[in-house]
Amino acid sequence: MSETDVLIVGAGPAGVAASIALSQRGIAHALIDRALFPRNKVDGNAFGQDLLAALDRLNRADIMQALLASEHLLACADGAWLFGDRGDRYQPSLAKGVGQAPIYTMDRQAMDALLLSFVDRSQVDLRLGSEMVALQQEGDRIAAVLKVDDRTEVIRAKLVIGADGARSRVASILLNRVEDPTDLALTGQTYYRNVAGFEQPHIEAHYIQPLLPGFLFIAPLAQGLFKVGLGTRADRLGNNATQLETLFNQAIAAKPWLQDRFSAAERVTDLEAWPMTFGGSAGLARSGDRVLLVGDAAGLCNPLTGFGTAKAIDSGRMAAAVAAAAIASGQFDRATLAGYDRDLQRAFDREFQFSRRFNRWNESPWLMNFVTGRSIPRRLLSAVKVARRWQQLVEV
Repeated sequence: MSETDVLIVGAGPAGVAASIALSQRGIAHALIDRALFPRNKVDGNAFGQDLLAALDRLNRADIMQALLASEHLLACADGAWLFGDRGDRYQPSLAKGVGQAPIYTMDRQAMDALLLSFVDRSQVDLRLGSEMVALQQEGDRIAAVLKVDDRTEVIRAKLVIGADGARSRVASILLNRVEDPTDLALTGQTYYRNVAGFEQPHIEAHYIQPLLPGFLFIAPLAQGLFKVGLGTRADRLGNNATQLETLFNQAIAAKPWLQDRFSAAERVTDLEAWPMTFGGSAGLARSGDRVLLVGDAAGLCNPLTGFGTAKAIDSGRMAAAVAAAAIASGQFDRATLAGYDRDLQRAFDREFQFSRRFNRWNESPWLMNFVTGRSIPRRLLSAVKVARRWQQLVEV
């Protein structure tokens, strides 16, 4: 049995950011993940200035430089193309740094492995291939039982940071989380070759029937592959991931411009399902006695766009600051840690709540047809407040 002040469960961007921020404060901790890296992660693989800004707030310009220099990075100089149900295209003007593209893509296997390489091994007990199988209160500690190959180990921690994704076991065990079905999404993603229409590198999101209020996305990658996937509210599918393949094929077959995209394309992997928890739910707790949640475990995914990596990094940094204060005071109770919930609400929930409302309006095609439409609707949109809010949302 080993002991630590902080145990981080999950070594994705949120967990790594928490680890880096704890190391910056000289706080030794443990970081575990059931996978060995590089490992697959179902994700849109796109990021923009918000991720680079989050790394800047983490005071890690070296990570940003490593990302931008990676052979796995593809610069999408033509930004994002958004399509409504009629096939009209809207190309928002996105922020970009000097000499930078507005959007980049990078396969999450490569990105997450790169981020993990920056953890401070002198401060962290890193245990990959270690699956958490149990959590329980033991006096003034939380005991985590880990399965490593054919044996078990136990780590006792004063505080647990749950960075273990949308179906967080940390949240279900330590916070007794029962999520609202309308907060949950199902996504399915696969790899293709030879998708047409990407001579100018860009990403695409197609807000179309039968996916609404979800969308289908296409993201070209540096090695000649395309990540293609869809996402929709889980309750629309009865929370049944097996229906994603049928829905995926229906969406492509329903739209002539998508048929053109995929007419000569070759799918190279099966469709892989992945759960997602939307942000903005008033009932979604992100802290409790001796526990903080970060990233997807904290529901920090935009309900409209699906983006969340930058927010995951910010939440890891913020959780580390709260953890450091708790260690200094010796107080780890729910009331002491509740300020973390308020910090996340101030930082993200206004955006999430607007996105949730937009999604409710977007259950029928008219709204995205209006947003992407040409001529008078486009000019009207540019003059109203919702246009400014929309612009903020799509600035990935």
